[in-house]
Amino acid sequence: MKISVVLPTYKPGNFLWECLEALDAQTLDHALYEVLVVLNGPREPYLSQVESFLAKHPALPCRLIYNEPNGVSLARNRGLDEAAGEYVCFVDDDDLVSERYLEALLAVASPETIALPYVAAFDDGSTTLRPIYIANAFRENARNVPFQAVRQYFYVCWGKLIHRDVIGDRRFDPDLRNGEDSQFMLLVSDRMKTVSFTARDVLYKYRQRASSAYYANRSVWYHFTNMLLRLCKATKIYAARPCRYSFRFFATYMLATMMGGVRQMLHRRQ
Repeated sequence: MKISVVLPTYKPGNFLWECLEALDAQTLDHALYEVLVVLNGPREPYLSQVESFLAKHPALPCRLIYNEPNGVSLARNRGLDEAAGEYVCFVDDDDLVSERYLEALLAVASPETIALPYVAAFDDGSTTLRPIYIANAFRENARNVPFQAVRQYFYVCWGKLIHRDVIGDRRFDPDLRNGEDSQFMLLVSDRMKTVSFTARDVLYKYRQRASSAYYANRSVWYHFTNMLLRLCKATKIYAARPCRYSFRFFATYMLATMMGGVRQMLHRRQ
C-alpha cells in the first residue's frame, strides 16, 4: 500500500459524496491507495448513509471508521493509527482533488521529500477556481526545495503527501479547536527536509463556504485565549528540541499565529 488518504468527517452531506467521487476517479492504481473515512460525532444516520454510498462505489478502496469522540484532531489521529500506507495524504471532506492528484504527488515524493500540488479555492455553488495565499509559494515542477522556503503550505495539513517516517508517532493536539493543522506541521518539521512540486494542473481544490465559518459566534476573548494557547504550545515544541527544529520555521509560525489571531479578533469586533 503506497498511500493512505485520511478523510475526517462530521455529520457528512453532499460535500462528502463529491469528495469521495473525486478520490474514486484517481488515475493511480486503486490497489496502491486507501481512503480512510473517519466519521466522528453522531453515529446515525450518517454511518448508514456513508455505507450506502460506498456500496454503490465498490471500486473505491475505502475503509469507514467510526470514532465516537467529537473533534477533527481525534478523527485524524484515528486515521493515522489505522493507516497502512507508506505515505499519508490528508483531505477535508468538503474539498476536491484533480484526477491525477495522488499519482502526481507520489511521483515526486520520497521519504525525505514532501510532495506539493497547486492549491486553488472555489466558492460553494461555483466551479470557478481562484488562487489563495498558499498558491503564492507554488513553484511548478521544482524539486528538492528547502521546506522553510514555502511556509505558506505548512499552515494546513492538507494539500501534500507526507512519508510515514516524517510523522512517526506524532499526532494532532485535541486541545486546539483551531490551528491544529499548523501546529501539527510544526511538530513534525524536525523531520522535514525538502519539498517537490507537481505540475500546475495537479490540484487541491479548497471549498469556501459561508456556512463553515466556525468562528462566527466566537468571542474576542475566545480568539485571544486560543491564540495564547497556540503560542504557548508551539514554544514548548520548539524548546524541547531547539537544535533539531528550524528557528526560521518556528519564528514564522509564531508571527503567522499572532497575525491570524489579531485578524480574527478584529473581524469579530466589526
